Amino acid sequence: MSTADSGRQRGSADVHRYLVSHFLAVIGEWAALIGLLVYAFERGGARAAGYASLAALAPYLLLSATTARLAQRHRPASVRWCSLAAPTLGYGSAAACALAEGPVVIAVAGTALAFTAVTALRPAGAVLLPALVRSSLELTTTNVRVGHCESASVLLGPLAATGLLQLGGGGMVLMGCTGLVALAAATATVDVRHGPPAADDNNDNDNDDNDNDTAQSRRPRRTLAARLSGALLSPFANVVRVGRRPGARGVLAAAMGQYVLVGAFDIILVVIAGEHLDLGAAGAGILTTMFGAGAFLSIGVAGRAVRRPRLAPQMLLALALIATACIAFGANITLLMAGLALPVLGCSRSLLDLMARVLLQRSAPPSQLASVFGALETSSGIGLIAGSLLAQTLIAVSGASVALVGVGCVYGVLAVSLIRPLRSADDGADVPVVAMSLLHRLPVFAPLPTLALEAVARSAIELPVAAGEVVIHQGDSGDRFYAVADGAFDVVMSAVLMRTVRRGEGFGEVALLADVPRTATVTATQPGHLLAIERGPFLIAVTGHDSSRQAAWGVVRSMTFDNELPDATRDEPTGTQLN
Repeated sequence: MSTADSGRQRGSADVHRYLVSHFLAVIGEWAALIGLLVYAFERGGARAAGYASLAALAPYLLLSATTARLAQRHRPASVRWCSLAAPTLGYGSAAACALAEGPVVIAVAGTALAFTAVTALRPAGAVLLPALVRSSLELTTTNVRVGHCESASVLLGPLAATGLLQLGGGGMVLMGCTGLVALAAATATVDVRHGPPAADDNNDNDNDDNDNDTAQSRRPRRTLAARLSGALLSPFANVVRVGRRPGARGVLAAAMGQYVLVGAFDIILVVIAGEHLDLGAAGAGILTTMFGAGAFLSIGVAGRAVRRPRLAPQMLLALALIATACIAFGANITLLMAGLALPVLGCSRSLLDLMARVLLQRSAPPSQLASVFGALETSSGIGLIAGSLLAQTLIAVSGASVALVGVGCVYGVLAVSLIRPLRSADDGADVPVVAMSLLHRLPVFAPLPTLALEAVARSAIELPVAAGEVVIHQGDSGDRFYAVADGAFDVVMSAVLMRTVRRGEGFGEVALLADVPRTATVTATQPGHLLAIERGPFLIAVTGHDSSRQAAWGVVRSMTFDNELPDATRDEPTGTQLN
């Protein structure tokens, strides 16, 4: 076996282990919270379950930004492995406590420890994954599979919890989660041998040897305090800063709102299963599975939802559906209504999350995306805590039925209050609708997913062209692809007219795909406009998707001047070629 073949097989195996370990970990994440809340409810009722939910979810709000930085300061492979191994201790201690019918606080502490470690899983994985794959195509494919793992875990986690609850209650669920993350850590041990090294951090050096003892003793304390306050407060400051951007406040509020639903239903479903529907120990898992089924089904609707140029109407519709389903379920708590309302809630919540992320991406310049999505994650944590507190308060005052109606009313008010902010966000979003429509007509870009097509359209440069102007010369190096927005352009090879290119067509792909000089001269025969796409964005988009790459090479092969290409470039490359 050649060295190249061996490297490809090893890389493929590493990616498979990465996916398996991630899938096992996120299934455990969903199941563990159900197991903990069921145990807390059985031991102390709705109030104990509420406190357990707050304590377990607090790390996502308070520590996500801090643990995410670990992947930048240390080897991401090691950080990721620790984020898988540490939950073994956390879930294990919680399981031992629950099986022994010990204090709820110990089970909560163990689960919170596990969730603290899990907050580093996704950031570390995002840094590690590019070092495991062999091409941008493989990176794109793997990221899609990670997304599928996340969506499927919303359904499979509650399903696993349902089965384990029937066997032995919340303690058995937590024990099962211990086994899942232990297997995930064992699967991921290969990752520790690979991946980029840690970034150097030399900012902590202190060379002030002439300071007196008092100054030396004060400085570390002040520095530590400053670092701790900065780590805890910087995420909230970032939310305020991003919220000042036009339209961003409404989108962040909508995103926070869908996590309010998750935080509230963590408590409400446990209470409903135990006090209203008499579903037994597995009741919370059954109801959460119904919710997860709706989230899983939203995958089929998501593509069409984000393809529209304006997302505010659909986000408002999702908020209205959540309000209606909650109120209807609260007014008639039956198993039939649960089967109708919970899938609607799960689907609406998932679509709301997706559309909020897409709208933020559309409205933020690339240089600000990191801070914008950091604010989104912090807002999500705030929503989880707020939802849990809201549910606890309403249940304590008037019961689960009123809690459901109350949550529905909150969403109704939210939908009405966000009409103008979300429309403003839509108006301010820099969506290149015309460019996307034009590029979608070209065979090389037609197969691209919506977000990938939008990225290409964002990178396009509009060029006015005068009649008689030469756009490209035969024999020159190729650095751009051109899509014709208006006008007509003659393609001439060695003084022979090969074709005339008009609106909805393009030229220049041969030199980019085959890495050869320009094969023809293109001249404008009348005034027109072009969309110019630089070499990098073009190749990343086309070679990063199988169907688009095949379509592009099909266009090249169909050209009558294909016989002018060097023999080495006639066959489609097997991987990405960024030259």
